[in-house]
Amino acid sequence: MAKIIGFVQLKGGVGRSTLATNLAGTLAESHKVALIDCDAPQYTCAHWLEQRRALYDIDEQLDLYQPATYKTLLKLTTELKAKYDYIIIDCPPRLDGFSRLTLMLANIVLLPLGTSAAEIWSVESMLSVLDEAKTNNANLDARIIWNRYRSYTRSAKENSITAKKNLKIPELRQKMGLRVSYSDAMADGLTVHETNDKNARMEIWSLCSIIQRLLAKQKSSRKLSDKKVLDFAKG
Repeated sequence: MAKIIGFVQLKGGVGRSTLATNLAGTLAESHKVALIDCDAPQYTCAHWLEQRRALYDIDEQLDLYQPATYKTLLKLTTELKAKYDYIIIDCPPRLDGFSRLTLMLANIVLLPLGTSAAEIWSVESMLSVLDEAKTNNANLDARIIWNRYRSYTRSAKENSITAKKNLKIPELRQKMGLRVSYSDAMADGLTVHETNDKNARMEIWSLCSIIQRLLAKQKSSRKLSDKKVLDFAKG
């Protein structure tokens, strides 16, 4: 039965799709992965996979889906759970039906933060919804993931302190650095795990390992009714 990993952030440009494609492509080296792109009209994940398949003959277990509505997303995840090991959902930069539904379905939700205070504010604005989702979805494990992180800057250190104080959401130990290899890999239809950047390869490998360990610790829980999930998604 597939584990569901969601990327949720209300602010655009934080690297949700970059993280989602790198995680999906790396996991697909040894697992069956469904990548669900809900971020219309950009559909960055879809463009990345189209580029990947146009340029390379890669034998991998990675499939892409683009549900038109959050109701379709619910039906789709129900159908896919028996076929894949992991389902990765890239949500749009807003608290809409897709994002709210993902909070109800996911085993892990990753909330990307960079070094901008605005990104912390955007997560802060959804804390009440996140708490409500946790009361319904017993498996929901929400984690901050620092992306494009520059440990040597003052702003990074200050924002890290602010996030811990204001958000009180556990952080993943692995921080993803600000590296040109991430944008280059995206443009080339690759993951950084397939590039020559040793540091980036280590980061994404470590991220995959951490997520797999967290998922392995989760206990099975009772499935929520479709009505309850859809009612929450409506807001």
